[in-house]
Amino acid sequence: MFQSLLACILAVSLSAERTLVPLPPSPGSSSERLPRLKVSANGRFLVTERNRPFFWLGDTAWWLPGVSPADVELYLDKRARNGFNVIQVHCGRPVKDYAQRLPYLNDDPLSPNEDYWRNIDSIVERAASRRIYVALAPLWGEEYGRLFGKDADRAGRFGRWIGARYAARSNVLWIVSGEYDSINGFRVPISPEQKAVLVAAARGIREATGGKRLMTLHPGVPRTSSQDFHDQAWLDLNMLQSGHVIDFTAYNQPENYDLIAHDYALRPVKPVVDGEPIYEDTPDAIWIDRRIDRPRANDAAVRRKAYWSVFAGACGHTYGHNDVYGFYVPPSASAILKPEEGGSGNRSLWKTCLDSPGAVQMRFLRALIESHPFLSQTPDQTLLASDPGAGKEHVGALRGEGYALIYSPLGRPIRVHMNALHWRRAHASWFDPRTGKRTSAGKVITTGDQAFDPPGSPGDGNDWVLEVVRSR
Repeated sequence: MFQSLLACILAVSLSAERTLVPLPPSPGSSSERLPRLKVSANGRFLVTERNRPFFWLGDTAWWLPGVSPADVELYLDKRARNGFNVIQVHCGRPVKDYAQRLPYLNDDPLSPNEDYWRNIDSIVERAASRRIYVALAPLWGEEYGRLFGKDADRAGRFGRWIGARYAARSNVLWIVSGEYDSINGFRVPISPEQKAVLVAAARGIREATGGKRLMTLHPGVPRTSSQDFHDQAWLDLNMLQSGHVIDFTAYNQPENYDLIAHDYALRPVKPVVDGEPIYEDTPDAIWIDRRIDRPRANDAAVRRKAYWSVFAGACGHTYGHNDVYGFYVPPSASAILKPEEGGSGNRSLWKTCLDSPGAVQMRFLRALIESHPFLSQTPDQTLLASDPGAGKEHVGALRGEGYALIYSPLGRPIRVHMNALHWRRAHASWFDPRTGKRTSAGKVITTGDQAFDPPGSPGDGNDWVLEVVRSR
């Protein structure tokens, strides 16, 4: 990763077990310029300007401008300690800052409120001091429609203005629009006139930054930016929003591993990341069924989405929590914000959720991937001799230079085509996504189909990664 928070990995070997935990930086200890990020030579991943691998581990902090500077510090410190290196922030038309200021004077995007933007500047700088990149979403899709209509020239001027403001900030990335398809009530494809407005804004940002900042768009659910923008030269990586459903196959819609696989197969080759899967503690299918009494996404659910996406070929993953993305403060101790009230069943003070199990466990995914030379890794379901399954049972597999990783989301036995690895000797371990610990499974035969039985009893929450490494 880009001089990552997890660049140091603590690997402690104790008999057959070792723990893989990244060492956190000292918060606020470095305000040096972060290296610029770019797409890797093979088009699949992100690297720094010096070609060091960068694994995107993001968090949705959409409404961060609305919290006090002291609380911004608290949030960033927590996220840095848990290994996050990207935060996704909305600074658009309706997003008030902590002083209740709006970003534009008289609702005119070409008349910025300087006091508001100085607060955004401060957030960007504070994030940089913790070695965190900020993916700014300057407007949501419906905001583009409201502010610009069909006026692409005006949208381009806006893009040039905001791009120039942060052109010197190497830790700023661009999400040109949040939920861009909301410009058309979430109907796709969007019209040529609507697309022209979004493209003009993107090209304005690209012009102002000299093409040296990563750019993407954030769509509605469940779809990816490739549907409307893959052929755009300024689109460096695709982003999808797999959405707030524990198991999308139960609704006959694609899961994130299918969406990632679709974009992975596209040409030209571009990286892809799930920029908004189900948030931890979100009621299942809240925006479909509109009920807050549904089962809520626990840490097992958010782990599945994360490992599925990366094992399907994503260049990283974004996590989110239902009470953190909007920095929810309940009006009373027993309050639960219902959909009709503008919420998704929010129920807890955001500060108490920063160390939720899923948030803490995301760093183990990053540490696992970074412990291998991942720029050459590829998804490879042909390694599986058993049925990969679908929905919550889906098994994902990837391979790289001298290693293979297979994710069993429910801890069911796995059968592997060992001949497909073409190795003479190999060693296997079980990696625990809950703790970051590796437990040796010993030397393995490298011919024929081999069965591997994960620890524990199969079931929800007993997910494991089989790690097979070539031995000399």
